Amino acid sequence: MTNAWDAVRAAIDAEDLAAVAALLTGFDDAQRREVARELPRYLPEAERAGERAAFERHQEREARWRELAVQAEQAGIGIWELPEGLAMMHHQHVGVRWIEPMRVAGAGAIAGAAAVATWLNKPRLVRGEARADLDDVRPILQVVAARPAAWQEDLAVRLALRLRAARPRPGDGRVRLALALLRATGAEPPRHDPLTLAWIAAATPAELSTDPLLDAMVPRLFEAEGAGRLLRGDHELGPALATLSADGRIKRAALLDGCRTRFLRGGEAADLRFFVALHDLLDPAAEEVAPHVRDYAAMLSLPAANVADLALRQLRRSKATPPAEAVESLLFRSEGRLARAGLALLDRVLKEPSEDVDAYAPALAAALVCESAEARERAVKLAVKHAGRFGPDAAATIRDTVAMLPPGPGAVLAGVFGGEAVPEPPRPRFQPLPLPAVPEPGPMPLITHAHVLARVSLREFDWMQPERWLDGFVRLASGEQRDSLTAELAPLAARCGDRKHQRVPWWETSDWAAAMARELIEPGAEHRAMPDGRADPARRVPKAEHAAVWRLMPLARFAEVYQSLLDGRMPPYLLATPTRANGLLDAEALVERLEGYERDGVQALPLDLGQALLRLGRSSVTAEAVRRAARLTAPAGRRVHRWLTDRPADPEVVLRWTTHQGDPRVGAELVLGPEYAELFGGLLVPRPGDEICELLLPVLAGHRELAAAYSVYALMSYWPMSKPTARDLDRLVLADGPGGPGLALLLARHLLEGPGGDGMRPLLLLAASGGLPGAELGRQLAVLLRRGQDRPADAIAALTEAARLGAHREVWQVMTGLLPAYLPGPGERATSAHTRLMRLGAEVAGWAAARGELAVVAELAGRPRTSELVRHARDLHALLTSPA
Repeated sequence: MTNAWDAVRAAIDAEDLAAVAALLTGFDDAQRREVARELPRYLPEAERAGERAAFERHQEREARWRELAVQAEQAGIGIWELPEGLAMMHHQHVGVRWIEPMRVAGAGAIAGAAAVATWLNKPRLVRGEARADLDDVRPILQVVAARPAAWQEDLAVRLALRLRAARPRPGDGRVRLALALLRATGAEPPRHDPLTLAWIAAATPAELSTDPLLDAMVPRLFEAEGAGRLLRGDHELGPALATLSADGRIKRAALLDGCRTRFLRGGEAADLRFFVALHDLLDPAAEEVAPHVRDYAAMLSLPAANVADLALRQLRRSKATPPAEAVESLLFRSEGRLARAGLALLDRVLKEPSEDVDAYAPALAAALVCESAEARERAVKLAVKHAGRFGPDAAATIRDTVAMLPPGPGAVLAGVFGGEAVPEPPRPRFQPLPLPAVPEPGPMPLITHAHVLARVSLREFDWMQPERWLDGFVRLASGEQRDSLTAELAPLAARCGDRKHQRVPWWETSDWAAAMARELIEPGAEHRAMPDGRADPARRVPKAEHAAVWRLMPLARFAEVYQSLLDGRMPPYLLATPTRANGLLDAEALVERLEGYERDGVQALPLDLGQALLRLGRSSVTAEAVRRAARLTAPAGRRVHRWLTDRPADPEVVLRWTTHQGDPRVGAELVLGPEYAELFGGLLVPRPGDEICELLLPVLAGHRELAAAYSVYALMSYWPMSKPTARDLDRLVLADGPGGPGLALLLARHLLEGPGGDGMRPLLLLAASGGLPGAELGRQLAVLLRRGQDRPADAIAALTEAARLGAHREVWQVMTGLLPAYLPGPGERATSAHTRLMRLGAEVAGWAAARGELAVVAELAGRPRTSELVRHARDLHALLTSPA
């Protein structure tokens, strides 16, 4: 006959939870002891056997998955369209299954409750992630049910005390088992904070009313360390508790007492959010608040503003007069709304003929010296209004604040209470610092020897080397070094076999270079390599909709030069080769190249000419360059002359904010005139907007706004896409062309880092060069701030520092865009950031001697209520509308 251990071991090896539970339930004490003796020794073997079984299941699943993949491919459908394939995708986890049978066996066989608790908490027997198909809670309850009631309660308490997690997962097997045992046994839950947190995490609102643990655990909600943090985002438990109190299942008074006790313990506002919401749901009546007025008054001084707000509402409801120290604590708060509420309370108290107003003199003094100018002004009015009711000592307390007030309010108060007001300080004259010199980009290094060209490495993410190679190849192949070049490029040519010619597209400039080298060495190699004998390099250029501009333009230029080599009409040099290391092309250099073309009867390559125009530096246009260009007669020369004298209007850029799977993206739309539409051709077709600014800018060096606009696509994305960096912003500063929304958005993003961030130097350099799109920068800053990006204080500090460093006129231009777009409109709430911004606007407008009314400032200045924001708006409006 099979002994007890053999039967249990067979059930464990079969990974049969139900069989293990059934065996242990039917065993007597002797049989359980036999199993308990063998279990620890069998643990390593059970683990090895379980791992082997899991590996075999995994192999079987992989084999079946491959079979389904073949079936799907043969049927021409996706594997998820097969029912079995879809089921396998939804049930991918195939892990070990030996743990739960061993846990059940130990729970049913081991004698002592302490030993069972230890066994169930062995690290090797605790699964990291609970499995719904391997739930051992019910089997464990089944095997321990035969034990004495006291033993079961002991085990329940021990398992509860073993809980440790500060943020327990509701599906954690240890949590579920401990709670299930406590409910099943009726044991008194131990006072253990992790147990309370576990109960909170596992609580199901719909089942609370029937939960045996409810009465014991609810009071501990208000006591357990970490409960508030765990409940920060709760939207279910609070309403459920309020409903249970309304139904009489929980005592309403106990919930309100718990909330008040929790508030008075203090803590962060976020950790008290749940209790504030619960208190609001309970909505105590005035008679329920009255006995606890002193508690609510004490809450006014607590750091958590949401608790102070709640206490203030309850005090107003009870119509009780708070003690003087409570009013004083409100007036010392940094939150403007609470300080204003304190003043309103103070006004109410001072109006009461029966009140001893002297007790409130320290509170009034606190309001007189608070940070808010609006609160100070209201406090001065209150003090002057009720001056006759204060006794000598109280009047002295108020008089002592006169010297701490600004000159205006101090003089008003001194006129009634005496004292010496601070005199108005002389306004210092603003002395701007000189803006930094804008560095000149260095010259573009060219290749003049064949052996140097042969050693150039054409890397994918390096724009300059392909540019130098293409320029050097054309010059050397057309000049006296052709023979030397042919010999030097032989190893490169060997990399381009016939099969390479037949593959499309060519994504690397190195592929084009190899083909050009072979054609130079073996004229006609292209024709011989193609089955149809047709030489058409353009078909090897990737489709415009599949390639970014930074990649497509160099490949298209290589193809154009390669075609000219095949046709025997390759020019002696290229027009578009930059003269500057940042990709810019000087106007005089371009005119000189065109003069040479006309002398030699050379026709310009269309794409090469277009690239030259995109790189043409505006600041390099001189009267001499215009005079020489006027003498050019070829179509290319006439076109360049028009660009030097009557350049077409730049493309208009419009940024569109969108989201992709919740991720913010910034798309650029261009409005092109006919000249630019012809120039770009198919370059700007719709495509994914992931451009690399460092590589795109050399293509558009004379149009930095286009480079910026196309590269900010992923600027605010959370994904690891190509984002423009601070170095890219530096490169854009040294490029050419007017700035617009793209450049402004990139600069705004870095200004949000504050005066020590990466946006300060580019802003000053753009200001020095006259290229700062000031108003547009303000509008883009407003976009980011309204979208919740970083802290407005950092941006304001950066603008303040830039104005101090000499960019005061440019910062005022920023304000003309920022103020209308960011200041609160009708129905919107003003913040301290708006006040600081208006203060900066008034200061910088004075430095810049700005004039011209701003509608948003005029509207704020005309509001009847006087706040600090309105006061600064009035100052700014008066300045802007004063005679020049």
